[in-house]
Amino acid sequence: MKLMNRARLAVLAATAVFTLAGCGSTTTHEPTELKKIREVVEGVEVWSIDVGESLTGLLTPVVTPNAVFAAGEQTIYRLNPTDGETVWKVELKSPITAGVGSDGHVVAVATAAGELEVFDEDGKALWKVKLSSEMNVPPLIGSGFVIVRTADTRVTAFDAMTGERKWRYQAQTPALTVRSAAQMRFSPAGVLIGQANGRLLALNAQGHTVFDAVIAQPKGITEVERLCDVVGTPLVDAQMMCAAAFQGNVLCMSAKNGRTLWRNEVDAVTGPVSDGERVFVVTSRGEINAYDYQTGKPLWVNKDLTWRTPSAPVVMDRDVIALGDFDGEIHLMDSRTGEIIGRTDVDGAVRVQPVPMGEGALIQTVEGELTYLRIEKKE
Repeated sequence: MKLMNRARLAVLAATAVFTLAGCGSTTTHEPTELKKIREVVEGVEVWSIDVGESLTGLLTPVVTPNAVFAAGEQTIYRLNPTDGETVWKVELKSPITAGVGSDGHVVAVATAAGELEVFDEDGKALWKVKLSSEMNVPPLIGSGFVIVRTADTRVTAFDAMTGERKWRYQAQTPALTVRSAAQMRFSPAGVLIGQANGRLLALNAQGHTVFDAVIAQPKGITEVERLCDVVGTPLVDAQMMCAAAFQGNVLCMSAKNGRTLWRNEVDAVTGPVSDGERVFVVTSRGEINAYDYQTGKPLWVNKDLTWRTPSAPVVMDRDVIALGDFDGEIHLMDSRTGEIIGRTDVDGAVRVQPVPMGEGALIQTVEGELTYLRIEKKE
């Protein structure tokens, strides 16, 4: 197999389809048929809006105290979170590939033209800048910065109001990467960024390294075997910082001092999600693994969605998590046992993690349906 010099060859692990440029090798698996379930809860649609298709399949909304910002095709929307009504929308000249990022005051997206475009909360254009490479990770906005991670592994911070570049961090560019829905996160240690070398990086406000934690290490001989990208979005709360890696581990560290609390081997395609009692990770096979929050002890594994490419879950209430799949099915799962106890559907594949909002969650599909879903117990 001949590889292009320094090319980043996307491996679509999140869809269970592996295509290596230069050799045309593809492996697919038949999705598991859904079983009949005992319905204890049901998903109730509060509102739904079509925001337009996602060029990358990785666009995700942002919830702020008084708004929902979403994007699809070439349009950015500000929506009323109560009823989904459009407050304003802005048409861009190029399809949107990454976003939305917002702190409630500044809104940012990246486009197929390789530009970062930034607006204020009223939809007024503030500035735009040409990026060093394409981008499919949403911008991270806060503390006066717009921070972006481009496909050439550069992390760049811009002044949120002026667009002036403040700092840049350059990591090593790998030959192969895992393409999955990912985001950066703020934490007490700084900005957390999952790396393609199996490491979780924390950068401070000046762009300097605070820590560079090993989540997983490459194994095997071939480049595919040695893939160990940190995937999805790091978990951050008052107690822990956690991350998961493809063909690697889920690892949780103390939020106070970075000390490793626990780790477990897992072939992850999503970042870890917690309800405060358990930590959930989705594997490349589509299994959902649950671990004890305090100790990391494995609690249960759900295999009902094998090869259905489930998204990362979202916590709906104390005992229920929800996740979507390739066919637009939304699965409501008892977080204590792993049993699927409810099911509904949306229009299109769900590849990004649903976003919590109020008493429910926002679900955006590849086809552009954005739905606010709540759950109700069945009598």
